[in-house]
Amino acid sequence: MYGMAERLATRETEQWGWEYRGREVVVVEQGEPPVPAVPPPSSLATLERKRASVTRVSTALVWATAAGVVVTVVVGIVVQPLVALVPAVLTAGLAWWRWGRPELLRRSAVAEHQRWLAECIDTMSGFEQDVQAWEQQLNAREQSKAAAVASARLWVPVGPATKERVDLYGGTPAGWRAAVLAMGSSLMSAGGRLTVLDLTQDSVAEPLHRLAAEHGAPIRASLVPDEGKSLNLLADLSTEEIGVVVAEGLRAAEPEQSESRGVDATLVQQVAECLTDGPITFARLQLAFQVLQRQLTPEQRGELSRAEYATLADLLSESARRSAEPRLFRLAAGVKRLASVSGDTVMDDADISLRVVQLSHRESELTASLLRQVLFQITMVRIQRGQLSGRGERIVLIAGADALARPELERFDSICRRNGLRLVLLFAHLRDSAVELLGGGDAVLFMRLGNAKEAEQAATFIGRQHRLVASQFTYSHGTNTSTSSSDSTTRGNSASTSDSVGVQTSDSRQATFGLLFSRRHRSGSKSSGEQYSSSTTGGTSWSESTSSSVSDGTTESTSIGYQRTYEYSVEPTVLQGLSPTAFVMVDPLDPASPRLGDCDPRLGAL
Repeated sequence: MYGMAERLATRETEQWGWEYRGREVVVVEQGEPPVPAVPPPSSLATLERKRASVTRVSTALVWATAAGVVVTVVVGIVVQPLVALVPAVLTAGLAWWRWGRPELLRRSAVAEHQRWLAECIDTMSGFEQDVQAWEQQLNAREQSKAAAVASARLWVPVGPATKERVDLYGGTPAGWRAAVLAMGSSLMSAGGRLTVLDLTQDSVAEPLHRLAAEHGAPIRASLVPDEGKSLNLLADLSTEEIGVVVAEGLRAAEPEQSESRGVDATLVQQVAECLTDGPITFARLQLAFQVLQRQLTPEQRGELSRAEYATLADLLSESARRSAEPRLFRLAAGVKRLASVSGDTVMDDADISLRVVQLSHRESELTASLLRQVLFQITMVRIQRGQLSGRGERIVLIAGADALARPELERFDSICRRNGLRLVLLFAHLRDSAVELLGGGDAVLFMRLGNAKEAEQAATFIGRQHRLVASQFTYSHGTNTSTSSSDSTTRGNSASTSDSVGVQTSDSRQATFGLLFSRRHRSGSKSSGEQYSSSTTGGTSWSESTSSSVSDGTTESTSIGYQRTYEYSVEPTVLQGLSPTAFVMVDPLDPASPRLGDCDPRLGAL
């Protein structure tokens, strides 16, 4: 009730219930992470190639150097020492190429390697900063997304996109009360003016009436016939309209009758035209028909004047009265059942946000069936006369439309459309005239349909290829009182023996390699050992303890929970198992149709 009251006070947008969206999974695009730009060791590769070429010719250089030494010695001894300088210089060059140049290459490689390592360290330092900045940006995006998801509403308002007629099929009285409360409070908060014709005898508009009264909205409520004794339903109606209302109401309540409705309407109109000395009420109509039937004397005329009595006595000739006697008796019997709804109060809807007319649950079905038809006819006449028009959006809701015939409902729909009124029809079942009207409106809502055939027709209309997401909503309030006591005694005896023998041998080797031009070497250790142990323990322990505890407590808790359950296809069993306040909405103007919603007023607090 809290959520509905808040919406009525703050005038939010129109909504007929809530749709469960659930929590969205937080997924953030990470983007491309930074990649370290390690400089390639190109100079090292060049030096390595040069060193490899020297290595390949090292043997030849050794032999060439040795040969040069021999030639230098021979020339110096045999020929002349000065001439031996030439092969000596060549031999020195070969020796440098074999031993000096590799050392120079090694030193250059070490220096180049140190320089490359320094560049790598600088690059990695910048890379770490880039990684930290990337992680900070990613965390910021995730936190922003998580905050947006956490602040999103789990239950979002849902309602038909249409602004014309809406039909609701199925449901229970409790479900209808929740639906009328959600729909009516939303329409009224948006400035609409609502007229509720409750033909169910279940007071489905009572929560809405109570909520509107709490917020000081201008309302009018009539309980027929209990409060109808002070209400004149025929006020402001012409005699012709009165004839049509009574004749159409009697014919709809007793469809097996074959008499002409036109003749009945004319006869009622003629009788009403004779009542000129006061307002026309059902009680005065009853007396008038009794005069026509010669059942009243002038002294028993009651609320009728002498002039009215005389006019009615001379209205029909004796032959006409005798020929119309069965018709007069039927009309008089019907008007007699309506005589309890008589008074002086006029049904005025000026500046009224909510008008509720409902049947009393204490009325018998025979009278209630006639009252349903008459109230429906009177409402239709008032719409035709423009009495329900005015500023703001006007909505007419008929609860219990199953009792009304299809042609009458279609005519009522056409009249509402011509006069700019929205129409909402609530059918308890999907059968008879309701089946013929299915799809004739702009939007359709299905609540729980327990009958298998009705659920089958609804599932076919919705389309079984659709999939809906169900949710479970629970509200619990419980009180728990518990008392407990316990006594315990323990005794024990234990003994144990264990033996263990073990041999352990381990061997490990390690190989290491240098970064550049280093030789591999191995290091390791080997150890072995043997152990033996035996132990025997034994003992006897005995203990005895007795404990007793008694606790007594009372807990009281209230919890609200909701969870997303599963997706399912629209099948008859699904419609049969809906919760009392859940509904499936089909709206051609809604691209996401069909939708699964719930009109439980407690969802507003979530």
